[in-house]
Amino acid sequence: MESSGRLRLSLEDLRPATLDGIVEQAGAIARLDRIARAVTAGRLLPPNLLFHGPPGVGKTTAARAYARAILGEAWEFSFHQLDASDDRSLEVLRGRIVPQTRTAPIRNAALRIFFFDEADALTAEEQGALRPALEGGDGTTVMILACNRLNRIAEPIQSRCTVLEFGPVSEAGIRRILADAIPKLGIRIEDATVQSVVTRSNHSPREAIRLLLEEAAFVSLDSTERT
Repeated sequence: MESSGRLRLSLEDLRPATLDGIVEQAGAIARLDRIARAVTAGRLLPPNLLFHGPPGVGKTTAARAYARAILGEAWEFSFHQLDASDDRSLEVLRGRIVPQTRTAPIRNAALRIFFFDEADALTAEEQGALRPALEGGDGTTVMILACNRLNRIAEPIQSRCTVLEFGPVSEAGIRRILADAIPKLGIRIEDATVQSVVTRSNHSPREAIRLLLEEAAFVSLDSTERT
């Protein structure tokens, strides 16, 4: 592996910004694109969404790209992401988060989106606390839930969402992702290393990019130590 003009980038820097930049997941992405176009044309109230599939295959990326598609420049202050590491206790859900979903969007945004990653980590009672937010129906607040295990999401939650499945990405898809990322890092990488990353990625784009960034760091370290 050789280096040339390397840039220090992160996973976020290499995350696709648009729906058409997401590799594979054709069924889910086509449905999201149709929904986004109908919403922006004023022909559809945006539905709540539930994404399910293995970790690292594009669920969060799709949620953020969908937000950009329907919110435009307003997406950054109208898209609220709550990860498993955030405080999503029953008290916080009932006392702060659900009441926020009932307030008007800020800065003239058309709507606001609340994205719950790893929603299957919520207890049954915590999921139940989200039901009022899912039942608003006025189109000013949209809930997007993402989970690894659909069977951990209560049926009343599933029934209030459009459910979309995300699957593992093929080796060919992982190669496409790496081929797009490598020039952005300013590195040249041997075929054997690419294959190693593909194999170790376990069909996860997130893991593939993490491993690629790791390889880039090794290149930088080796170059520094030789000078």
